[in-house]
Amino acid sequence: MSLPPPVNKPWYRHGWVWFLVGIPASAVIAGAITIWIAFTYSDSLVADDYYKEGRAINQRLEKDARAESLGIKLTPELPRSVNGSQKIILTFSATPGVNAPEAIRMRLSHPTIDRMDILGTLLPTPGTSNRYSTELPELAAGRWYVQLEDDQSNWRVKTTWVVER
Repeated sequence: MSLPPPVNKPWYRHGWVWFLVGIPASAVIAGAITIWIAFTYSDSLVADDYYKEGRAINQRLEKDARAESLGIKLTPELPRSVNGSQKIILTFSATPGVNAPEAIRMRLSHPTIDRMDILGTLLPTPGTSNRYSTELPELAAGRWYVQLEDDQSNWRVKTTWVVER
């Protein structure tokens, strides 16, 4: 018994050729997608004025130390949001003799997406001397970095809030 003569197929009809060509082709496609993502979505974590921010660190640390020396504590309440609105309530406490500010400025920073950052001002709640409140757009669930300052920029309190839904 003899074997049939081998069939000569053109190169593009062999599966192994396409397998071997597919490996580098997939790397080229993945590289092109990565480049597109890099140019389409900018990195919002990098500060443009990092030098100025570095020089201002000592001034900020002085504000933090002043808040600590005055015994300032700000206790937050974040009731569940209603109709896309988030109420924020802060209770102010400090060592005796420290006056409560007229307003508290607040900066809420999302850890990764700078366009979600929120600036707000908490005003005294009517009828109380140490409670402040404000209404903001609904906060996304997750971690938020918070900076709270008095209206005169004499002190600053930094903290982290975790918003749960």
